[in-house]
Amino acid sequence: MRTSTFTPEEAGAGSIHFEPVPIETVDHTDLDYHQLCRPDEFQDLEGKPFHVNGTHLAVFKYEDQFYAVDNRCPHMGYPMSKGSIRDGVLICHWHHWEFDLKSGGCFQAFGDDLKAFPVELRDDGYLYVGLAKGEREAAKRRVIDRGKRALERGLKDRSTFFIAKAVTALRDAGAAPNEIIHQGLHYGAHKSSEGWSSGVAILTLAANLWDDVDPNDHNLFLVHGLTQISRRTTGSSRPYRAPFPAMSEEHDLETLKRWFRYFVDKRHSGAAERILLTLNDRGYDKSVLADFVFTAATDFYFTGDGHALDFANKMFEALDYVEWEGAHEILRPIVVDLVSRTRHEETSRWADAVPVLEPVFERLDSIWKDNQANAAELDISAFTQTLLGDDFEPIVVAVEEKLRAGVNPRDICRAMTYASAIRTARFHLKNEGDWHDVANIYSYAHALYHAFDYAPSAHLLRGIFHGVVFLAYLRWLNMPAARIPRQGQRLDETYDSVDKMLERLQEFADFQKVYEAEILVNQYLEEGHEIEPLKQALSHILLREDAELHMFQVLEVAFRHYELSADVEEQRMHLLAATRYITAQKLMKNILWSTENAERLARGELLSERDDD
Repeated sequence: MRTSTFTPEEAGAGSIHFEPVPIETVDHTDLDYHQLCRPDEFQDLEGKPFHVNGTHLAVFKYEDQFYAVDNRCPHMGYPMSKGSIRDGVLICHWHHWEFDLKSGGCFQAFGDDLKAFPVELRDDGYLYVGLAKGEREAAKRRVIDRGKRALERGLKDRSTFFIAKAVTALRDAGAAPNEIIHQGLHYGAHKSSEGWSSGVAILTLAANLWDDVDPNDHNLFLVHGLTQISRRTTGSSRPYRAPFPAMSEEHDLETLKRWFRYFVDKRHSGAAERILLTLNDRGYDKSVLADFVFTAATDFYFTGDGHALDFANKMFEALDYVEWEGAHEILRPIVVDLVSRTRHEETSRWADAVPVLEPVFERLDSIWKDNQANAAELDISAFTQTLLGDDFEPIVVAVEEKLRAGVNPRDICRAMTYASAIRTARFHLKNEGDWHDVANIYSYAHALYHAFDYAPSAHLLRGIFHGVVFLAYLRWLNMPAARIPRQGQRLDETYDSVDKMLERLQEFADFQKVYEAEILVNQYLEEGHEIEPLKQALSHILLREDAELHMFQVLEVAFRHYELSADVEEQRMHLLAATRYITAQKLMKNILWSTENAERLARGELLSERDDD
């Protein structure tokens, strides 16, 4: 005989209180029977919550019989013990879902059933409930399966609250984050008629930043990405497209790459997509697919304000995260980005750059050959100042010289990212409508850094030149330049602890006191406090708002390049850039409220019992 204890408060009993009593377990055939309480503790039609070995139960007395069902409504998790009975029908009072009390069967056409459990009154005068020997694991699997179905319904209905409920249920049941992220990525890719959307990008960022975020904010991060996916998809799926039929003699890669670039050039998405799927089907290494995609992304000038290359990088990060499972679907949307986004050589803004860059692009093979034959170090801080020049022509010359000398292209990308951080930190608040421009170059430079890791090539060098020209174009966003906290600058305040300091940072963000927030972060860094609590605080400031993609991108780039550098000033500038970008955005908090409500319900609390304003 096993004995466990039950505290009804654990099951969200609300105003119903019991003294903790031992729950005895009696083995019987395939069921374990657990002692509950005496029958005279019930009133007719009354429900009581019980928590037995990890199983939440609602037990009812109806017409002198006792019935037990799962205490969580399969719709939204409301405690069934708070429901009522009418003519043998158990009613959940939140959304009026109705169930057969005896079997748990749901009367809604597409609703999940409640799990019902046998109840016995034994000779010792106690009620016992029968649970299968594997009920805990079975209940966990039911919740996960139900959660996945609920998540898909929430995505289809574009309901943040339904999504938050599903995420909370899945996480409470022990579903791994990669299982939820994978489902979201597949849904977002399969159901989108657009390219690689902000939703799947944010979900990939959730995977990348998982360890930088307070675990209490993990659900919130998932809900952000999934909500964005729901807003960018419809109920219909992308038309199926297959790889080429298998042949005894396959095409060589040079031919396939030439075809791929041709069809992207002609904006023929179907043909280009089929070539990419063929590469995946034939089992080519990811570096081959990355070479095709990144080459096409840089065939044109800063395609889609850099998003084509940036999203391509996020796609490969997502595929690596899910270990390329389901790659056939996840690969497909990027072709839309490659063929449909703006090519800036066709715009007036870039008219002056084309005559300067075209001769450089004719020399790419020579530049690449020299780069691979030589080796040189780059003073990243000094070259960052070069990249911040007002005239792009001498900057283009300087970049070519460094590449020919043998500087690692990734180091130039790092300098470009650093320069982008400075552009962001100097961004004056009066330029309110242009925040996306500084975020785009910041995330683009970071993506280019990773692209050279996936598939370094002469073609990819074009991306560097595109980036430095766009960086120069953004100089006017720093006219006038915003103040950057000086080294050693502090607030005229004292803090009892790091926690108090970070609470103050959140207060500054609440009231959009951007400069004060930057000074506080500046002070935090100079005092040498641990970086992880600061990362978690900045992440929370972001996640509590209905943040859009660029805010997430800026946060990731700042965190990753802080880690890449050993230079204190470079590290400082990245975190000041993130602080400025995030605290300057004032948005609604609907996603936060939906997630908090979902988590309250999962704990068995009632929304009507909230005591906050």
